[in-house]
Amino acid sequence: MRGLGEKADRRWKRVIFHTLDGYFSNGISKTAASLTYYFIFAIFPFLIFISSLLGFLHLPMITVEGDASALLPADVVALINLTIAHMTETSSGAWLTFGLVFTVWFPLRAVSSLVGAINGIYGDEKMLKHTLRIIFLSLLMIIFVPVLLMVLLISKEVMEFISIFVPMAETFIDLWSRIRFLPISLGVLFFISGVYFLSPNQRPLKRYVFPGAILSTAAWILFSAGFAYYVDHVGKYSVIYGSIGAIIAFLVWLNASVAALLMGAVFNQALRREFQ
Repeated sequence: MRGLGEKADRRWKRVIFHTLDGYFSNGISKTAASLTYYFIFAIFPFLIFISSLLGFLHLPMITVEGDASALLPADVVALINLTIAHMTETSSGAWLTFGLVFTVWFPLRAVSSLVGAINGIYGDEKMLKHTLRIIFLSLLMIIFVPVLLMVLLISKEVMEFISIFVPMAETFIDLWSRIRFLPISLGVLFFISGVYFLSPNQRPLKRYVFPGAILSTAAWILFSAGFAYYVDHVGKYSVIYGSIGAIIAFLVWLNASVAALLMGAVFNQALRREFQ
């Protein structure tokens, strides 16, 4: 029994070593920076589209607030809310069309780069024809990520507006404003698992998908909460960088989020290398 335990310990130590080594050997920092460029252009067109749509239909403005905003620094929340408010007030058919077109286009570019990066992590850099996978993952991002953002953005006021047309108990509205962080976390876990399962050229076993997805989701939540607290109470990016502080904080947060996504794949590869 002791021998088996020692063997398992050595295996897990090698998994940890290969995970840490994978950060440097796969150039995770550089890859995350390049992917951040694409993801930033995948996020803001959606905000433009949904804000223009709300203004076009004369629906109440959405805002990031409450417990869900604990994952983002206050300056970043203010920047997003300012963008939403401006686009809602100045909505037009041109902005609506712009948001819709690029909400579709940029996720295709982002997913294509992400699929290539994950295959590189798995040591399979062959450029196979994975057009269908890219389209499917892009559709998943186009549908699923906006749904997560909507969950994040739906405030108590919006729920009260919806209750005019769909009967809702006041207790449910209050409960929603408190627990909406939970479906966001589960949604992120589901999305990352799908990315890890569908991206590789060779379909991985499920037991080498979920561990990295869980680790990546947990790392994202912990970093987001910690970074939000640091920026709001210690870092003060707005004081150091002035009016662009919120943009810099958002870029740092997004870059770290992408790095967490990639490191989950590195961890899965380390597990597969050691146990398969």
